[in-house]
Amino acid sequence: MKTLDELNQKMGRGTVRLGVPRQNAAWHLRCAHRTPRWTTQWGELPSAKA
Repeated sequence: MKTLDELNQKMGRGTVRLGVPRQNAAWHLRCAHRTPRWTTQWGELPSAKA
């Protein structure tokens, strides 16, 4: 954290941040609308019961 603080002080506030995604990041919207991974994830297969 000390190094992070020093870099931000030297190069401007918010220049270096932790790897936390922003709320309105462009990839966040794409991720929300992706198709299910039925062909690669067994846990995401739909199941039917009779």
